[in-house]
Amino acid sequence: MEDNGARSNPQARVELARLADLCCRLRREAAQNPRRPRSAPLRVSPVLEMVVLVLERADRPMRAREVHSAAETLAGMPLRWPSVRAALSAGASGDSPRVQRVRYGVYQLAR
Repeated sequence: MEDNGARSNPQARVELARLADLCCRLRREAAQNPRRPRSAPLRVSPVLEMVVLVLERADRPMRAREVHSAAETLAGMPLRWPSVRAALSAGASGDSPRVQRVRYGVYQLAR
């Protein structure tokens, strides 16, 4: 198989040289001033808290879409549907679930 001059590309040599210089500079800076990883905040999702609050105030099991609209009303701002759906799913699983799935798409506060 022939190279057909692929390794003699002058533009690639210039770009690779710049990339090598950048890599060396970043390594020097990292050695002089290393960054420590931040710990993740240990707080419960505000959407999950809103969902639990809605289910606490409800006197019956609610459909997920009802929970979503009630949580938006309670929050006074739009909430993403995937976030509410994920909060319901996360709240219904784990060692101590806060939400109980009654049937498909219907949830209530865990007892």
